[in-house]
Amino acid sequence: MDVSTCEDIRNALSLLNCSADLMIVTAAKDIQLAKEYCYPRLEPIDYSLAGLYHDTVLELTSQQKNEDSYNPQIVHDILCECEPHEFCMKVFTHALYANPKRSDEELLKLHGTLKDLPTKSFNNIAKVMFKFSYNDLPKEYKSCLLYLAIFSPGQKIRRSTLIARWVAEGLTSKEDWPSSVRRANQCFDKLVGRCLVHPADIGTTGNVKSCIVGDPVHGFITAIARKQHIVETRLSHHLARHFSIFNDLQLRSSDRIDQFFKGLSKSSQVSLLKVLDLEGCMCFLKKKQRYLKEICSKMLLLKYLSLRRTDITELPSEINNLRELEVLDIRETKVPPHATAHILLLKLKRMLAGHIDASNFEFNPWIPHRIDKMVNMEVLSNVKAKQSHDLKDIGRLWQLRKLGVVIDDKDSHLKNLLKAISDLHECLCSLSITIPVVAPHEAELPEVNVPYLKKHPKILESLSIKGTTQKGRLLPLFIKGDNNKLAKITLCHTLLSQDDLEVLAKLPKLRCVRLQHIVCIEHTLNFKEGEFRCLKYLLIEDLDLTNITFEDEAASELEKMVLSISSKCSISGVDYLLKLKELELNSSFCGSLLDDAKQIAKLTLCGTLLELDALQTLTKKPNIRTLVLLDKSFGGSQNEITLKKDEFLWLNLLVVDCSAITKIVFNSGSAPRLEKIVLSSSTSLSSIDKLPRLKELEFNGDKVPNEVGKAIENHKNKPSLKHNGPETRNEAKGDEEEDDNDAATFSCWKKQV
Repeated sequence: MDVSTCEDIRNALSLLNCSADLMIVTAAKDIQLAKEYCYPRLEPIDYSLAGLYHDTVLELTSQQKNEDSYNPQIVHDILCECEPHEFCMKVFTHALYANPKRSDEELLKLHGTLKDLPTKSFNNIAKVMFKFSYNDLPKEYKSCLLYLAIFSPGQKIRRSTLIARWVAEGLTSKEDWPSSVRRANQCFDKLVGRCLVHPADIGTTGNVKSCIVGDPVHGFITAIARKQHIVETRLSHHLARHFSIFNDLQLRSSDRIDQFFKGLSKSSQVSLLKVLDLEGCMCFLKKKQRYLKEICSKMLLLKYLSLRRTDITELPSEINNLRELEVLDIRETKVPPHATAHILLLKLKRMLAGHIDASNFEFNPWIPHRIDKMVNMEVLSNVKAKQSHDLKDIGRLWQLRKLGVVIDDKDSHLKNLLKAISDLHECLCSLSITIPVVAPHEAELPEVNVPYLKKHPKILESLSIKGTTQKGRLLPLFIKGDNNKLAKITLCHTLLSQDDLEVLAKLPKLRCVRLQHIVCIEHTLNFKEGEFRCLKYLLIEDLDLTNITFEDEAASELEKMVLSISSKCSISGVDYLLKLKELELNSSFCGSLLDDAKQIAKLTLCGTLLELDALQTLTKKPNIRTLVLLDKSFGGSQNEITLKKDEFLWLNLLVVDCSAITKIVFNSGSAPRLEKIVLSSSTSLSSIDKLPRLKELEFNGDKVPNEVGKAIENHKNKPSLKHNGPETRNEAKGDEEEDDNDAATFSCWKKQV
């Protein structure tokens, strides 16, 4: 037994909530022998991995099953057959939780299948467990899962993209679009809940924003999808993800997407396509802009068209030929503002816009002049009001759930916008208002006192206000009321009075607050006892503050805090935040927090300019599982970090993207639980063979250094290596900002100041 294993056992025993005269260390399959030593005669306490999942299964299923509980021995035997593969145990446990009404005969059959496996390899056991969960899914859920085979394994897939594509393909076909979307969202949650796909990004309000299909599951669904002819076997992932799953395209796996467009004018196989996702494709430069015209002339059944992050510079009038189109995504393109003015697509449900340079609001696409005719619209984001009556027309879109508009600081614009919001008071869930006017130096304006907002939105959950109107403060219009459902509030370059803060503190469902470049009358933020009861996420950036205080029992549910403060500010009471697990510091003035935040499990540092002695303090913190060192996180003349024995004992993930850190050396006994390292080309690693649990290395840069490959070869675990080139990293950045336009706008505002 090696030293780290011995230490694990010692630490585990110290956590047991029981006293014992005798402890037997044995294989799980021999646990029955332990009964002979029990006096009085009791079931032995099983602290194995199988025992942990066994207790979990019995606890969960006993709460749901109407008839008699499962025979505990059958469940335990199945879990023992899965050892030591925790993934297989998870799939089994979550499958039982999703459907607890399974017969003992079904479980006995599963156990028999596992016992009869010729070899107990991970792949064989995982395949059996996957089928156990998969066979129990509703038919449309199976189709949605198999659809994921068109993406590469390990690729981040955005929830919003996936939902829209599933609906466009007819995989969750219901009576209408809202019902299909609702069903698709349920399917996504169920697949995540069964551990068949993994959550990649979690939103600030707790929703899974993107997912990843792991290697084993991807292999299983690809085999089934090809057998059922759901996936075109001739197309590789880099091509298949662009098109509908059912197509008759004459393409080779070695072809590129631009070769597809070259033959588009002569092709007759494209007329039945319902999905065309060209995100990130740079194939429209100069004379190739005609490709988009051909798309609009030949693919008349398209329901989903994404041109996001492409190099298109125009939107042809032929776009209105796509009369079946339901989703149009032109975000992060250089489409001129006027190009969207003449769009008239009566079945359009989502119009997603936004110029590549989000800091220049003059380039935001215009609201279509005949927007009132597109009554099926549900999402209209990042559009600019060219004329005030366009805002008034939006009020006729009675299915609109999400609205993001840029308006001028004019009476007519504000009047018609508030009238539209009043007309949409029963359907609007998300509202973003941008006014390209920087806030004054003092928060001296009164609240807007206009009679145009006659009815307050009933179900508004997300509110974003960026910029300031000289007519007054907009925030009070939307945060007053007894039945306020607001869960997320973003304020950027606007005003916040003490009265506003007191109202925010009492909102019953507020989970996320972002304050960036706002102006406060008092230069303090005081979180008082009993206030912000549901707050889980807090971001504070570039506020002219002298003090931030958390009283005992204030923001008691806070889990993540991001601080980026450019001036000296005292921060106290962080030790009261018992549920704070994630802390991100983007300022050299916040370093003192590291002493108080003892409970932090994930720490991200950027611009903190830590010296070696401060880093040494971090190495002794017992709860840190994830450490992320970004640009300017590390200062001083010493550019090499050497980790010694017993430092970072519980660290699982280390991410380094800081040019000041040129080398990290691991001594024997340092970071004994480190499983994954992500680093950039500016940092080298030494002695990773001293890391007994290292499983994965991820390298960001143009080329993987030779020493990295050699280090992997010399490691006993042979860790996997993932290489992200510049293009891959740009795509990942776009994924992180999905459905979170605030994040992108924040950075742009910051550049303007």
